[in-house]
Amino acid sequence: MSGRQFLDTLKQIGYPKSHDYQPDDFDWLFESEAATPFLRWFCDHVGPDNVLTEEELQKFQELQSSGAPILGGRQLEEALQSMPREEKTLSGEQLREEVARLEDELKTCEARKKILLHHRNKLSLHQTATNHRLSKLDAVQEAAKQEHRKQVDRCREEDSKMNTDLEELTQTVSKLTSLYTSAADSCSTTASQQGAAFLSQLPLDHHFAKEDAFMQQLTEYTKRQFFDGIADLAGHAEGSRYQFLDVKDPSSLLVAGETDQVIRKNCHELARLQNIFPLSQRQYIQAKVQEGRTRAARQAMERKLQQLHSKPYPQDTAKLSKQLHETQAVLSAVQRETAALSEVEVPRLIQANTELQATRVLQGDYDLKIARQDYFISKQEEVITQLLKQRARNEFLLTALEVEGRAHRETRRLLMALRKDLDRAVAMTQDRLAILQDPAYKTSRTARATIDSRDNFTLRLHNVIVGTPSEDHDGKQPLFRTYASLEDGARCLNHDLQTLQTSLAHSSTGKEDRLAQLETSVQDLGATVYDRAAPGSGPTTLGPKAILDSMLKLDLTLKDLEASLMETLKDMNKKKRELQNDPNLVKERHLFVDFHTAPHQLKETVEDLNVRVQAAQIS
Repeated sequence: MSGRQFLDTLKQIGYPKSHDYQPDDFDWLFESEAATPFLRWFCDHVGPDNVLTEEELQKFQELQSSGAPILGGRQLEEALQSMPREEKTLSGEQLREEVARLEDELKTCEARKKILLHHRNKLSLHQTATNHRLSKLDAVQEAAKQEHRKQVDRCREEDSKMNTDLEELTQTVSKLTSLYTSAADSCSTTASQQGAAFLSQLPLDHHFAKEDAFMQQLTEYTKRQFFDGIADLAGHAEGSRYQFLDVKDPSSLLVAGETDQVIRKNCHELARLQNIFPLSQRQYIQAKVQEGRTRAARQAMERKLQQLHSKPYPQDTAKLSKQLHETQAVLSAVQRETAALSEVEVPRLIQANTELQATRVLQGDYDLKIARQDYFISKQEEVITQLLKQRARNEFLLTALEVEGRAHRETRRLLMALRKDLDRAVAMTQDRLAILQDPAYKTSRTARATIDSRDNFTLRLHNVIVGTPSEDHDGKQPLFRTYASLEDGARCLNHDLQTLQTSLAHSSTGKEDRLAQLETSVQDLGATVYDRAAPGSGPTTLGPKAILDSMLKLDLTLKDLEASLMETLKDMNKKKRELQNDPNLVKERHLFVDFHTAPHQLKETVEDLNVRVQAAQIS
């Protein structure tokens, strides 16, 4: 089956404009295995007998337009059966002629039958042989089909994977584009905190206004807390250095911020306190003693009352007088101890406590100064804390903006790299498509004897193997170049190659023989020369003095050359170290090499540097 049979069938049934088509226009229909059975049935069964003509269609349309009933189905079959059949009456002579004609036709059919049976047998044998050969190709065909299916499945998987990746990439780029587009629209109008996509789009006027207000409040608070003289009052000028004060040395009592009058007043007050301290302490002790006596007398009276209530006094006067003497003895002992304490120990302790009293007063003064300084430091730390918080807020905002800007630059770099990769992929795809358009890669359904003029590859191959076609005796070049001439040229080339390989093998063998002979001759010559040398006369001189001088000069020249080579190596190592330490010098060297060897690579490098500079300027 081919497009020619399909076109012939269309011409037979009178298809409109069927003469304008070519058989090659319908060959693609037979490439589908599913459509091939239908096309075969169409070409075998459709013809002029089962296709209505224009006149019949016109009559049918007129019958429909007349309104008459149209028979169909079983009614039409019954009507056709009820139609009378015409019977022809033949004479005897006509019957004999008809019988003779039929006998001749029968003989012809029997002879044709025998021929067809013979052809059938031959075709059966041919089919058997063909089936036997095809059975051997089933395994190869099946393996080829499996490999083809695997390759098709792999191509489909790669295609689906590529389509999925491209769809995901398209969606990602679309989302990114919509994000930046909405961001640009929000920036062009009025950006709000809810509608802003990036931190750089948020309005910072409110933030700056709050920061200004906070700074003003902090300044007012600082002015209130740190008024003039607060540092001197806290003792900041003394450098936080304290020492014990001596009342007799008023200069040690000087504190920055206090006048001499205040210092003298403090000294007089401290002296007055030291003077009245012993008297006040004696009075205090006497009051404590009096209080203790009164409390002891009260307790004794309470005990006596309890005794009176609990049991009566004894009636024996001797016992009572004895208790009285004992009590008086104890009382006199206590009075003696009390007199000793009040006259000796208490004044000594009061005098020692008087000296310590000044220390407690001075310690209180120092505690006041330390409390003032702690208060001053706490206020300073509070202000410093607020300033650090403000600085942290500002640095956090700047860091966030810098991170966002870096992310934008990274996104732009990725998009530029993606664009370059896609452009490179599109260019490679276009190159492959251009290559696939070459007729050399297209399979032709019909074998061509001549080379297509568009097949540049085969034409160039023909020119290389066969050569450029020469003009004939009429001065005209041949119109076409054939595959037969290409095959003949390939055979000739193969023959020349084999001849050349054979001659090369013979020549290499002869060369090896000559080299072996030469080596043998040299060995014989050396043996002859050294055998003739006189014993004890040293090495044999194989040349005149001029040759020896030349060899010495050559040796010196070799040493100089070795020294110059060492210097060159040192210079080269030095330059290598410079290249390792200076990346810019390496880049310059690569650019210099690209300038002379790869201009396209240099152009791409310069474009890449230009894009980076523009990106840096934008960012």
